[in-house]
Amino acid sequence: MASTIGIIGVGEIASAIVEGACAGDDRPDFFLSPRNAERSAKLASDFDRVEVCESNQDVIDRSEHVILAVLPQQTEAVLAELDIPADRTVVSAIAGVSVESLSPLLPQNPTIVRVIPLPPVRERQGVTAVYPAHPEVEEFFNVLGGTVVADTERLFSTLSATTATMSAYYAYLQTIADWLVSQGWDQADADRIVRGQFAGLGNKLAATDSSFADLVTGHETPGGLNEMLHHEWMNEDNSAALSASLDRVFARVTGTD
Repeated sequence: MASTIGIIGVGEIASAIVEGACAGDDRPDFFLSPRNAERSAKLASDFDRVEVCESNQDVIDRSEHVILAVLPQQTEAVLAELDIPADRTVVSAIAGVSVESLSPLLPQNPTIVRVIPLPPVRERQGVTAVYPAHPEVEEFFNVLGGTVVADTERLFSTLSATTATMSAYYAYLQTIADWLVSQGWDQADADRIVRGQFAGLGNKLAATDSSFADLVTGHETPGGLNEMLHHEWMNEDNSAALSASLDRVFARVTGTD
């Protein structure tokens, strides 16, 4: 990717991107928005070649590629204050805001690329969705764990929908830990047990290309306890309910709800 990258909207995901990129010797120069002063200042203190700019326009002026990571409802107000030349690449990490919606806010018609970076980019283990294909953007995020390129914006938006499952995953783990507490375990011990169990499964995912179906089979014995809970809890009704929830999230992401 370009040797200079600006970031407007220095929240958790933007911080993860900077930290992941700065974990190696192949880092670009980063120019950060001053709006989140404390977070931006810490990144600049922790890493060389990271600088906090005087304004968002200063970020634009000093960067070849600009990552937008503001909240969706902030998009119009933030872009209204900026002059983004045609030779910049705007890399939008703004959830649910289409290229069609962004284009009128960028009158000089810079290149627009949408991305969905996830927190594991901090450890260079996050696979980032990209639309449309863009070699330099893909090269940058490949360093942070890899990319998948969507052929259409609709397909890209399906991945926005699946990111909504993350808190439900943690709620699932919380429910298991709470059940252990109800059986008499101390909360700290219950949390530690569940963390250890599922951290191991996460490592398994990172180390294998086996299909999910094969992983399910590999963790079940016919008539065993894993098979019992799988069939009792993740039955057809619950699977259908999850799919229906993803449909509703997708409709919200695409503005068709």
